[in-house]
Order: sequence, then structure tokens, then C-alpha cells
Amino acid sequence: MPISGASSSSYTTPATTTSDNSAQFNVTVSNSVASVTSNAVTLTVKAPPGPLTASPSTLSFGNVNVGSSSVLVVTFTNSGSANINISNVIIAGAGFTASGIPAGLVLTSGQTASLSATFAPAAAGSVTGSVSVTSDASNSPATITLSGTGVQPVAHSAGLSWIASPSTVMGYNVYRATISGGSYTLLNSSLVPMTQYSDANVQSGQTYYYVVTAVDSSNNESIHSNQVSATIP
Repeated sequence: MPISGASSSSYTTPATTTSDNSAQFNVTVSNSVASVTSNAVTLTVKAPPGPLTASPSTLSFGNVNVGSSSVLVVTFTNSGSANINISNVIIAGAGFTASGIPAGLVLTSGQTASLSATFAPAAAGSVTGSVSVTSDASNSPATITLSGTGVQPVAHSAGLSWIASPSTVMGYNVYRATISGGSYTLLNSSLVPMTQYSDANVQSGQTYYYVVTAVDSSNNESIHSNQVSATIP
């Protein structure tokens, strides 16, 4: 049927929707002698990209030691029916970086992509930030919030002491394990001459198990002492 007012040499349709897909148009040119109708052309209307959803939408790294790092993952999903073209990933906030979703990535309907966010504080204190993924999705940019606190690492040590051997000995060996009953690893590089030892190479939240042996002048080593444990706060 003729379109009212469409009588010039060009025509722009009103805003279209997916219901207009496959509509056909032709042009009729006429004068006082005759008229000619063109071949029909078909209108193609593509569905706009739906939202790019993030799960979770917030990442909290908690306390992270200065000089170390923590990684959390967020999953982005194309929740629409059309492809989503990702154009950029923007990270904001001191100590935060992101990887895993490159610019130019295309997500088909229902497809997911994982982004790894890293918090590596350079100083003590609370930090907030964000990751924004820009695309042609309807909700672009898709943004998640980041938070974390840099804390100064606390030095820990485990102090050991024992009763001296009743035999004549040259010194003692100290062994440590991370599971009860071993296997044990020798801690000292030379014999410990006293009946005490400080293990400074321990980590917070870990439980360690220790035994001690006595060594005589002929380098004969006794059996293990009774095992003791230490849980580092």
C-alpha cells in the first residue's frame, strides 16, 4: 500500500522494531504517459543486543598483605538474543588490575566470559575501585565495584625449648612438618647448641608440628622426640 507523504526521491522509515523485519518496499515512478514499479526490497531489522550481566556484581578482597596479591573472578554473560561486541575494559582504583576479557571479544547469546580481577596493595589502607566493560549491549558499560584493604604483614615466629639430653651431645636438630606425624623437614643448617630454637619462617593461620633429635660427637642422631604443635595466629 502507498506510504502517505513518501513522494520525494528518498525515504527514511520511522523507528523500526523487530516486528518490521521482512517488510517489503518498492518504488513506483509515473508520469503522464505511464508508470513503472521497481523490484521489491526487503527490510531487515536486527534485534538490539540485550544486557551484559555480571556475577557477582561486587568483589570484596578483604585484607591483603602489602606486597602480595589476591585474585577474584567475575563472570559476564550475554543475556540477550543478539551478539554483544566488547570494545574495552576499564579498571579504576589503586592496586587493582584486570585480565581475561580482551577488547574485540564477541559474545553470542548465552555465552559467558570470565574476568580475573587482582588486588595488589602497595600501601596500607582501604581502597575502592571498579571494572567497567564497554560494549554495544543495552546496559553498557557493565560495571562491578571493587574493594579491599592493604595491611602491613605481621612477622610471626614459633619458639621451641626442650630438656637437655642426659647424654653428652654436640647439639640438636629441629624438624618441622605441616601434618601431624610428618614427613619432617630439617630446619637448622648447623647443629643447634642450646635447648631452644626460634622458627621465623611461619605463616599466619597455619599449624606446624615439631620434633627434635640429639646428635653426638660421632654424628649419631637420636630418635625423634615427642611431637609438639604450634598454631600461628
